[in-house]
Amino acid sequence: MKTHLELAQLFKTIDCWSTIGTDTQYRVLEYSDEVVIIFCPSNSKADWKINFSFPKKPYKRMKTPFYVHGGFLKEWKKINDHFLKEAAAYNKPITVCGWSYGGAMATLCYEDIWFKYPQKRYIIRLVTFGSPRVIGAYNFKKIWVRWHGANLYVNGSDIVTEVPPVLFGFRHVAKTKHIGGKKFLIGYFKPKKYHHIDGYIESLGDVTCKTAS
Repeated sequence: MKTHLELAQLFKTIDCWSTIGTDTQYRVLEYSDEVVIIFCPSNSKADWKINFSFPKKPYKRMKTPFYVHGGFLKEWKKINDHFLKEAAAYNKPITVCGWSYGGAMATLCYEDIWFKYPQKRYIIRLVTFGSPRVIGAYNFKKIWVRWHGANLYVNGSDIVTEVPPVLFGFRHVAKTKHIGGKKFLIGYFKPKKYHHIDGYIESLGDVTCKTAS
């Protein structure tokens, strides 16, 4: 299966993305040992980073209710059937991966597969780079297992990973993995340096080198 660095590098090597829904770009890549469902950042002019959409329930008649960012959920509900059918078509491990807005879609995609296909829960993994917060904090302790083992990377002072704010009731679905330099206030105003996938690739490469030495 691809390493996390190799997954990040895919964003540089994929030339043609498929578009679905409003503006969700993705690819489904099949390899000998896994299937990768990968979501890239949105090209929409809408500033989703400051979308103050209220949290909403993702399913009806929920035994344990939890909430999801309304804006991301609205887009996911437009496209989820497509990805559930894709997941059902494969019997090999599935990696769901996303960068930026794509990280939000990947987070919801992973949970939907986990929820709809219990038999696949031990062969799916989630890896995101610079993803915003997607899930509401309410009742999260009761449903955290849905994202058990998720890998959420934060590079340096990537401000996108700080929205929507915790004060608005949102949280990441797992403890984030911090790579690159330490967070500092001025760094939040340098999104090209810390949020771009090049920065993630460089920082992941540094981690790989340190681990190997």
